[in-house]
Amino acid sequence: MSDGWNRERILELSAAFCRSRIFLTAAELDLFGKLGKTPRTVGDLCNAEGWDRRGVTILLDALAALGLVLKSPDGRYGLAPEMTSMLTKDGRHTLLPMLLHRVHLWESWSHLTKIVKTGKAPGQAGTNSRSDEEIHAFIEAMNVVAGFMADMIVDSIDLTRYQRLLDVGGGPGTYTMAFLRRAPHMTATLFDLPRVTEMARHHLRKEGLMDRVQIVEGDYTTDQLPTGHDLALLSAIIHSNSRQGNLELYKKVYRSLNPAGAILVRDFFMDPTHTRPVEGAIFAVNMLAATEGGTTYTFEETKQDLETAGFSDIRLIRDGERMDQLVLAVK
Repeated sequence: MSDGWNRERILELSAAFCRSRIFLTAAELDLFGKLGKTPRTVGDLCNAEGWDRRGVTILLDALAALGLVLKSPDGRYGLAPEMTSMLTKDGRHTLLPMLLHRVHLWESWSHLTKIVKTGKAPGQAGTNSRSDEEIHAFIEAMNVVAGFMADMIVDSIDLTRYQRLLDVGGGPGTYTMAFLRRAPHMTATLFDLPRVTEMARHHLRKEGLMDRVQIVEGDYTTDQLPTGHDLALLSAIIHSNSRQGNLELYKKVYRSLNPAGAILVRDFFMDPTHTRPVEGAIFAVNMLAATEGGTTYTFEETKQDLETAGFSDIRLIRDGERMDQLVLAVK
């Protein structure tokens, strides 16, 4: 069968949501955090939280069956050290912000059949319509993802000739910090929405880099960008926009750059069929469910729009499978 699909694999795929929902519900209830320090019984949890004993028992047993929690013979549930590190708020390698972000994605993906038929998602109105809780989960989720990738991305470009970075939609500042750590001669401007910039300040202060960064609040869809930069970064930005929206953004970036400045775009860049990388094709569905016009784009589509905005010498300088591809272009 095509790509190794058979009866068993098809049935397994159709039920994959069950395991995911069990896992996300546990994250949403902060069960991993509650079990991370001291193993607890169902009674302990229900008495403390006011939860239903039957529901908690069934959920915990399913988590234990999946190997996500440990169940002792005396009925206590706990976490292995490596799971505590990944699944609790203060864990050294916590993934919890991304899990909570995916709880919100579950809501939008639940309407996918209707979205495909109509092209519209219920309540689809962009970032400004999100609650503070959703924004916080999203931004911290991006910090989790970027934390594993930022240094690798920065190593893909020679920063010797660049003095000042403009990080457009810079979120929690993860990439700004990676650039500044790699290039002590550089300073930066981080541009993002007012609800996001305080989170960036927190992370920049924690890393001792606030004195090298100017924070500018604004919305790149409506505001002009700060000028005086020789390198602009669009990291995981263009998939949220239509091609026309990206063209307008590229023009704003062009105006913000000094002569001979460069734009660096990190995103998925699809093959001409729009089916590879596989993760990029799946991510395009996420954009269908979450945005008015976003999707993933091919290198050629991106190149055409950058050329229209005035850029030249447009190159794919890094290829990859998981939104780790890079396009560089020069003003």
